[in-house]
Amino acid sequence: MSRKPSRRPKFQEKLARDRINKLFHLLDLKNFNAQINPKKCINFVKQIGKRYNQRLPSSHRLKFCRRCSTKFSSDNSRFRISKKGWRSISCLECGAIYRFKI
Repeated sequence: MSRKPSRRPKFQEKLARDRINKLFHLLDLKNFNAQINPKKCINFVKQIGKRYNQRLPSSHRLKFCRRCSTKFSSDNSRFRISKKGWRSISCLECGAIYRFKI
């Protein structure tokens, strides 16, 4: 008989959420370029989320492109709000377009 896979302990899930929040806090710092590459930081966040099965909150999901893992800024992205109530974010690096209902 096969064993039923068990869930991770709560402290591991909390630790994963704390690590994700800490990495996003590092992304928001002004002098971030000296510490770590933003693409590498976003890849770490994705790995932690996959490994510990943690969903990212919508506030964190809107900060980077899911296809090319670049942090959105005014140089490499375009934010638009349509008259029909959609928010569209265009990544100028890879051309991906994300649409969200407001």
